[in-house]
Amino acid sequence: MADSHNAPAEVAQKILLLPADAFFVRLIPLVAGEAVAPQVEIALENLSPFPRTQLYYGYLLSSTQTSALIFAAYQKKFSREEVGRWATAEAVLPEFLGLLGETPVEPTIRVWHQPGRSMAAAWNGQNSLPLAVVSSSGDELPTVVQAALVEKLQARTSLGPAALQVYQGAGLLDYDQRKNVIRWALSAETPGAVLRTAWPKAAKETADVRDPSFLQEQRQLRSRDLQLWRGLVFCLAGLAAALVLEIGLVAGRQWLGRAQTQIQRRADAVSQIETAQGLSARIEELTQKQLRPFEMLALINALRPPSIQFHRSITIGVNKLEVEAQTGNAADVSRYEKQLRDSAALTAVVTRDLRSRDGVTTFILTITFKPEALRAVTRS
Repeated sequence: MADSHNAPAEVAQKILLLPADAFFVRLIPLVAGEAVAPQVEIALENLSPFPRTQLYYGYLLSSTQTSALIFAAYQKKFSREEVGRWATAEAVLPEFLGLLGETPVEPTIRVWHQPGRSMAAAWNGQNSLPLAVVSSSGDELPTVVQAALVEKLQARTSLGPAALQVYQGAGLLDYDQRKNVIRWALSAETPGAVLRTAWPKAAKETADVRDPSFLQEQRQLRSRDLQLWRGLVFCLAGLAAALVLEIGLVAGRQWLGRAQTQIQRRADAVSQIETAQGLSARIEELTQKQLRPFEMLALINALRPPSIQFHRSITIGVNKLEVEAQTGNAADVSRYEKQLRDSAALTAVVTRDLRSRDGVTTFILTITFKPEALRAVTRS
């Protein structure tokens, strides 16, 4: 197996790479608009000498999703011990996927030499996936193996002249667990040339050769674990918020205690201020609302005709006066009422119970005064 070739130990435990020569690889067309997985299964049944249930297989979709590169290996090529290590891996992939980096824009053959084995893939410059993938194992010279692999690819694909890219060594394998992305970097014979390959989550899941039911179960377990983790984070966040609230309540109680102490200390001063304000308001009220009957009589007496005499007067409230009067000239009653109505010191004048007997007319006046007019009379 190639599950630990020069890869860091932690990466080798998460991403297991299987030998390229254990797989047969084919490029198949896809029917647009139809589900991909059933088309892959039908192709495997037609192309493989073994039933699909006896295969470890996976596939990759082209960028246009009009074709798929399928690869499968007979299950008995791997021991029970090897398969047992697959359960804890993040992905189990054929190692030739490291060749499928940037898509060539012209007919190209890529060859990858590793100690004891080599593999090659051919592109026509139009499809993002290779037309064919071949591999070889043994201790022959790399140049001899390379020539044989190129010849095999040209025979299988009828590919004409093509650019040749050669890579040496195991390359650098990296797994970004946070983004769930696998990356390869292969060093070319040409100095400074590096082939970089990155497989995101979707490609990693379809390329994984383990049993589909096992992979589905693993996805469900990861989804459950993710939900549990989010629930735990939510609970921790709630506990943190509760702790902050409790701290705030303790601080609030302390502040409230200090405030209450200050309020108690100032209560006597506040009470004295309130008492003073109450007395001031009461004095002002008494000043504004004191009864002024003499001022009222003085105002209406100044307008009274000589023939009218006041017999009795009573105050009604603070600003109203009722006067019983009589006159020997009945015409003076209406004249007097008019003069009162024209006075700026009064707001209302009502005459009632107007009676005449034996040449004497009696009547009652109800007069409402303006408060400021009464205060002006007092000051004068």
